[in-house]
Amino acid sequence: MLGDELSRHETELTSSAEFSPCCGPDVDALNNVEYVDTLIHRGQRLLGKFGLTSNEDECNEWSKEVLGYLCREAKEDSLDLRFLYIPTAMYALNPQSSNTPGKQRQRARADGKKRRDQISNLLNQLFHGVDAAESAKINVCAITLDLDDGSLKQPVGFRNPGFIPEDDKIALCEWNPHLIYVEGGNTFWLQHCIEKGHYSTLIKEACTGPNGSVYCGKSAGAIVAGKSMETATWKGWDDPSVVPGRESYDQWIGCPGFGFVSDESFFPHYSSEWLDLVKEKTASGPLSETTTCLHEDNVCCVVGELRERFVLGSNFDVESC
Repeated sequence: MLGDELSRHETELTSSAEFSPCCGPDVDALNNVEYVDTLIHRGQRLLGKFGLTSNEDECNEWSKEVLGYLCREAKEDSLDLRFLYIPTAMYALNPQSSNTPGKQRQRARADGKKRRDQISNLLNQLFHGVDAAESAKINVCAITLDLDDGSLKQPVGFRNPGFIPEDDKIALCEWNPHLIYVEGGNTFWLQHCIEKGHYSTLIKEACTGPNGSVYCGKSAGAIVAGKSMETATWKGWDDPSVVPGRESYDQWIGCPGFGFVSDESFFPHYSSEWLDLVKEKTASGPLSETTTCLHEDNVCCVVGELRERFVLGSNFDVESC
């Protein structure tokens, strides 16, 4: 959201210099660019500096200042937070289910909407915790994208229907979501849909660069964020037979993910019962030194511009992988 403001002020600054070359750039526009740029770098330094032991008071102070600034600068009565929810992994059909494919899809869509609403409520709570008065101006604009067919469904929070993205490409490339949340479920189905719809480059480009979206991947969404999604074959939890022509685990060996963290791959839902399996799988080969194991309460955070990453959570143990 700060990136949006920085881009806007940079445009104002450029325009002021072009329309008044003799007088030079507008001083207010220049001050705004410098102030927002300072806020962004302060936030990055807080993340990079504190990582696992963040200074809560300093982070809260920065968050409150940012929220106050964004709300003051909002052109409308509210400030829009654009949220793109991707539940594709949980839409995979279960061949063992007694329900028809139609009923399974209906149930999955209902569950996906419920989970998306939970995330939207959590976002509102986080903003409320920073500044209750200012948070009332926050408006979460959410829409669901299914990578299986590229459909967009269940838009909420849009004051102007004309602002609702018309298709999947616009949602990723032009709508510029602040948050892209990739839900958990069947990793193989998710990866299949990413490949089928040629979404890998689109999602990577949407989540990188100075104004990139925040990528949040849960379970399957975390696995495909890594260099390789081969870790999905280790536990045997997900059924690869949902993808025609790639029904065995061996057919997914070496399959690349988004590679958001250089050569690092992710193994979520880790616990001590998987220790021997992880040692066996990482004893040799390309994943031997680049696999991060994540317990249920772990989150791997990446500050892309600073090229830093750290893991939050009470159970994280670097030596476990």
